[in-house]
Parts: sequence; C-alpha cells; structure tokens
Amino acid sequence: MPQNNLLMYVIVFSVVFIPYLFLAFFLNKPEKRAIDFKLCNIPPLFRMTWGLVSYFTESVGAFSEDLQPVRKQKLQNALIVANIKMDTTIIFAAEILFCLICSVAGALISMMITTNGIALLIVALVFGFVGFIMPSTAIVSSADKRQNQIMKSLPFAIDLIGSAMRSGIDFTAAVRYYVSTETADNPLALEFGILLRQLELGKTRIEALEDMSKRVQHDAFGAFTSAVIHGMEVGASIVETMKIQAEEMRRVRFNAAERKAARAVSAMIFPIAVFIMPAMFIIIGTPVLLKVFSSGLGGLFQ
Repeated sequence: MPQNNLLMYVIVFSVVFIPYLFLAFFLNKPEKRAIDFKLCNIPPLFRMTWGLVSYFTESVGAFSEDLQPVRKQKLQNALIVANIKMDTTIIFAAEILFCLICSVAGALISMMITTNGIALLIVALVFGFVGFIMPSTAIVSSADKRQNQIMKSLPFAIDLIGSAMRSGIDFTAAVRYYVSTETADNPLALEFGILLRQLELGKTRIEALEDMSKRVQHDAFGAFTSAVIHGMEVGASIVETMKIQAEEMRRVRFNAAERKAARAVSAMIFPIAVFIMPAMFIIIGTPVLLKVFSSGLGGLFQ
C-alpha cells in the first residue's frame, strides 16, 4: 500500500509540475534581456536551459539566494575568477529546477524496473542531488580551469614583458606588446587587456595590478603582483623583480608537478585493489581450481 501511494505521488507530481513549467515558460514568459552568451562567457549548461531557468530567477532563485549568503559570496568569487558575467540568482534557480527535474526523471526511469517505494525514493534522491550540484560544479570547474590557464601562461608572459622592458620600453607598452602577441581566448592576455583599459581610464599601475589580483584570486599570482607593486613603491627595478618572479613561478609549477607525481602511487592503490587484483586472482586461480576439481582431490570440497 505505501508503495502504491508513493508511486501515485510521483505520477501526480510529474503530471502537474512539469506541464506547469512549460506552460509558464511559453505562455507567460518574462521580458528577457538580450544577452551574448559568448561575450558573457556563459557555460554550455546554462546556455541550453537559459530561457527556462531565467523565468524562476526572481522568485525561486532570489529566495534560495537569501537563505545561503555564504554560498552566494563563494559563487560570486567563482564567477569573477571564471570571468562569467551572470547573476548568482540564476545559479540558485538552476539548482532547484535541476534538482526537481532530475528527481522526477530518475523516479520515472526507475519505475520501468521496479515499483519498490524505497528503491524509487533512493533513486529520486540520488538523481536530485546530482541535479542540484550540477550548476555550481560547472561554475567552480570553469573558475579552476581558468586559474590553471592563467598560471600556466604567467611565466612566459613575465619573461616576454621583462624582455620588452629590457629593450627600452616602459611597463605599460611591454604589457600592450604581450597582449598583441596572444590570441583573444588567452585568459591572461584578457586580464592584462583589462589592466590596460583601467590605466587608460586613469587608474595607477598599483591600483590596476591590485584589481587584477582580486580578479584572478590565486595565491601565486597574488605573490607576483605584490612583489611588482612593492618594487614600484620602493623604486626597485621592475625588470629584475619580474625576472625573479618568473623563476619563482616555474619553481612553484615544478613543485606542484612533483606533488602530483608523488600522489599518483597512492591514488593507484584503490583501482589496483578493486579492479586489477581480482581479475588477476580469477585468471590465475581458475585453471588451478579446475584441475583440483577434475582430480581426485575434488571430492574433498564436496
């Protein structure tokens, strides 16, 4: 009886809620602002569901955002690092919407296999949890990927800017030369381009570098900008400071690669124990057991 009641609840929910979403979206759409997905760097997950999710941002998204101020700040920082021009309300609305849709979809799919109420509930919870974490995971992974790209390009950029300054041009012209040599999809070149525009608008070099460090939000990059700012404040040679920082960046990358290589051995223990060792035991032990059972000793195991 409880299983039938749960099945009925899932069916009623899917029959009422899902049509409501589509009817609300198609019949009472809010006025949408024109948005350039490529210019705003919107992830593919949000591009595909932008129209549906944007309908619930001012209601469900705003309500969920008010309940989670700490997560809101973290997601705002991730959006800044990833250079995604999007409100956090869209993320919170997508979390609730994806959670509900995935829960219902998981329950409906599991109904094709079983009608056990506990099994349906577990599947719905698992699918709902996956749908809930998908939006924030997409944003955080985009931020981490962009940070890694920036740190990977930084040593070469420092060397190129330092070489240009040694040839007789100032820091701003050297940065502009680096930006002109890189492609438009290079995140570090994009950040230096923002720095150049801020300088043109009247900000000082120190202020522009501090803003750049706040946008990147990486410890190693913050150390680089702090060293350059300190050199500017005390009147030291920026070229020598950047040369030292380039060497430091390479040392940090080399140490990080060494740590990853050291963790590889321990990371392989689980797959070896779960997948490789059982297969080896089966391959080695099966012929031995067959010979034992075919011989006279096989009667001992009966």
